[in-house]
Amino acid sequence: MSNEEQLVETHVVEYESRLKHIDELIARAGKTQNQKPQHKAELSELKQERDKLADHLEEIKQLSLEEWAKEGGPMVLWDIVARRLEQLVEHLE
Repeated sequence: MSNEEQLVETHVVEYESRLKHIDELIARAGKTQNQKPQHKAELSELKQERDKLADHLEEIKQLSLEEWAKEGGPMVLWDIVARRLEQLVEHLE
């Protein structure tokens, strides 16, 4: 395995780890009682964003090394979704 292939694999593992963190935050937010309608709406929206990220991760896994280099990474989107979820969980708990 080349250094470039290892780098791609490292990114995929990182994305999987972040997706797991997002799933944990969604579970925490879903367990809270007496959510206001705006919180339910935001959680629903964030679940949809999570699904898009998971779909994108599956697409990334199928990319060749050259395609990966062209595609880049969606880390900013992952960070935004995770940050919004963390803020929602903090507010709800």
